[in-house]
Amino acid sequence: MPVIARDQVASDHLVYAWPFPIGPECEVSCNEDEKVVMCPAWTVGECLGPGRHHWRTPDPSRPTSAFFVLTAPVEVSFDMTTMFLVPTTGQPVRLRAAGSLQVQCPDPSLLIAQFVGLPFDTVNDGILRSVSRSVERMLARLLTRRVVMAATPMAVTDPQMMPSIIEELIAYNPTAGAVFGVDLIRMGHLTIAADDGNTPEVLLPGANVDWSGRVPRLPANGETHPPPVSLNETQRGRPTDNVASPLRDNKQLAAASGEISVPTEVKRSADEITAPALRTPAPGSVPVVTPAAGAPPPSTGGDGGSILGIGVGHIGAPIGPPTPSPAGGAGGAPSTATAAGEIKAKVAPGSRVLVPGPNGLMQSATVRQLLQGYYELEVGSSGETIWVPISGVVPE
Repeated sequence: MPVIARDQVASDHLVYAWPFPIGPECEVSCNEDEKVVMCPAWTVGECLGPGRHHWRTPDPSRPTSAFFVLTAPVEVSFDMTTMFLVPTTGQPVRLRAAGSLQVQCPDPSLLIAQFVGLPFDTVNDGILRSVSRSVERMLARLLTRRVVMAATPMAVTDPQMMPSIIEELIAYNPTAGAVFGVDLIRMGHLTIAADDGNTPEVLLPGANVDWSGRVPRLPANGETHPPPVSLNETQRGRPTDNVASPLRDNKQLAAASGEISVPTEVKRSADEITAPALRTPAPGSVPVVTPAAGAPPPSTGGDGGSILGIGVGHIGAPIGPPTPSPAGGAGGAPSTATAAGEIKAKVAPGSRVLVPGPNGLMQSATVRQLLQGYYELEVGSSGETIWVPISGVVPE
């Protein structure tokens, strides 16, 4: 006859679900500090105590589940962070509280009845997470109220206030919002820290104790830990430590000996280059060459590429299609009055020009002044003026 029992790997789990199919009858082995809840046909059945039991299902046509529930206290850890503004002073406050507590299951049947038949893979983790979230919600409300009433985070970070905080937290029963069938036994420890939210994380006091209260494991013989990564460095600019670099080694030796190193140019990666490796000339150093009227735009050639307009062609090329020649060809002059690369003649103030109107038709306007490549035009006799680029007007 098959025997089912708790796995030693899950000896400290509050709830251990038997992961294999159970036949119509089996032998159940239960330890002294646990109970086994048998669930035939997705319903809560017998609750077996310590010892060995011969169990037979009342409905062999349906599957059976078995849950091993610890009746001894189980430690649950929590870590909460909340941020708010003090109403009276407007000071931002960020609180972090971490610690642990012990819970116990007095009624295994009530606890298992809440999730029996549901497709849960990690039942124990879900129950402990529910307890942690309940404690964190209650603790966040309690600490926020104390800081707001005192208008200072010292009301919760002062070590002398810790006994009263724990007493009030236990009085509210912080596990009341968790799953049913789990009761609070005692608080293990509680650590509270506060800042204004400008740092990436609130650092808890005590460097030799982690947030769960356990002393961190020391490295074994020959084991080394990687150096801590500075949060001020970006991912792209962080140096690679797994590749040997003589240049980096030389720089480290020079820095160690007190030598002042000369800054070198940092070679950028391909995705950081925003220009095709060309140096920008100084303003005014490049002479402006005006091509003759009707001359084709100069060919750029080479591997430097050419600057293209969005969907049209080279900058300075005629926008409209070429007008057909009298013989029916398509090699006539451009539809615009300005050849490629030609600088348009400026219109003197007081002259009449044509400018496109809101309806797309050309309308007459008077030039008032020319300023930085824009005409100030008065359309009609309304007295109101508009600013239009030089290339947007046509002499009347």
